[in-house]
Amino acid sequence: MTYGGPGQGYPQQQPGWQPQGPQQSPQPQHGWQPQGQPPQQLYPQQLPPQLPQQEPPLTLPGWGAVPAVLGIVLAALGMFALNWIDEASFAEVTKSIDQAASSATNLDGNGKLVDIYFPIGAIIALMLAAVPPAMWSLGVLRSRESIRKRGGIMKKSLSEGNTTPTRIMITVIAGLCLLYHVISLLMLTDSGEHLDQLGPGPWLLVAGAAMSTLGAAIGPRVARRPGYQPH
Repeated sequence: MTYGGPGQGYPQQQPGWQPQGPQQSPQPQHGWQPQGQPPQQLYPQQLPPQLPQQEPPLTLPGWGAVPAVLGIVLAALGMFALNWIDEASFAEVTKSIDQAASSATNLDGNGKLVDIYFPIGAIIALMLAAVPPAMWSLGVLRSRESIRKRGGIMKKSLSEGNTTPTRIMITVIAGLCLLYHVISLLMLTDSGEHLDQLGPGPWLLVAGAAMSTLGAAIGPRVARRPGYQPH
């Protein structure tokens, strides 16, 4: 045996052999997760885009539609279906007044007002007193698009959700048309001295205009808009 070298019983070291040391666990790679644990998100969770808030309706059909629609029916029947003076219809009274006005050399104030009332003034007053209250009480001004088309001079207040100015305006217009009918009929009957000569037509027309005015005052049902902020 030679000192300084491996003797008998010692294993010979092979080329490339490394002594075994304590075993090391493999290093986790990028994205590796230990088993038994929920995976961790590498990127923050993205929330779905929020949809724009849908605007609720401004108005809905209300109880005011009942007298407003009934007013249209009564006024139309009174003007075009029933007699106005004795057995004469509205068209016949209009023709008679036109003939009298054309042959008269000088009309007084009452005559001029009556001549204007038949037929143009009466028809215009009928339309203004009947159609806007019916549309208003039926809740046609619901969306921003309908406000843009039919809102008139009240577009700004309606866009802000304020219906009071529109209610007042339509009620006043219908009331003025009702007053115009009454005054014209009084002028036709010599300041009311011959009201007994009027047929059922004028009375039904006045009743219809009054119903339309009531319907405009009641108006539509204003929809609740909790938490909604107008644009």
